[in-house]
Amino acid sequence: MPQFHDFHDLAAYAQEQLDRVGRMQADMATAAGEGVSPQRYARARTGPGGNVLELRLDPDARSLPLDDLTAEIVAAISAAQADYATQTENIMAPLLESRPTGDTIDDGIRRLDALTDDLDRLMRRPDLR
Repeated sequence: MPQFHDFHDLAAYAQEQLDRVGRMQADMATAAGEGVSPQRYARARTGPGGNVLELRLDPDARSLPLDDLTAEIVAAISAAQADYATQTENIMAPLLESRPTGDTIDDGIRRLDALTDDLDRLMRRPDLR
């Protein structure tokens, strides 16, 4: 947590965090995973919550036995979901990396308390009134 010397520092920091979260939200909203089955008979795109956004089957897939076709579809969707998970992990990485290792709820509360103390200290400064 950076040290704040005045309200401008605090406001700039808060705005940076809001901008960063806003960019992450926008990136998450447009993320979509793509996957292809092992035999390439099925292609899938998935989004948040594992929702299937698109499923395309090769015309030759009609000749597959039902169990094989099912396996191709499941594999394509699973690959797309894994791709989506990788994308979202990459989007969230800066936020997750900034979190101290071994962070607990108590650690988070202590950091919030420290931020509150910083705000109280700044509020008491006569040059900022």
